[in-house]
Amino acid sequence: MTGKHNLSVVTPTTVPMQVLVASRMEWGVIIDAFLTNAARVGDRYAAESYFDRSGAISDGMTVVTPPVVLLLNREGFLLVRSACRNDHYVIVSEHGEG
Repeated sequence: MTGKHNLSVVTPTTVPMQVLVASRMEWGVIIDAFLTNAARVGDRYAAESYFDRSGAISDGMTVVTPPVVLLLNREGFLLVRSACRNDHYVIVSEHGEG
């Protein structure tokens, strides 16, 4: 043994302020994830996910939603529901927004 250690450093992801604001709002449904930098592709979004309810996705990871429909726009945040009606997401910001 050489006495050297190979340690990887994990940097925690900072949750964007807009996600914190949206997560404190009452949506009337259980939110599966809050999505930022969302880019719409047909009836789906590719986005960075935060506060994933399942715990399977780390904050800041890129995800693709199943097909979704818009339910409402509240203070600039979009509540969408999967076409199968099982999942709800809040689009916090869209790609290219100032």
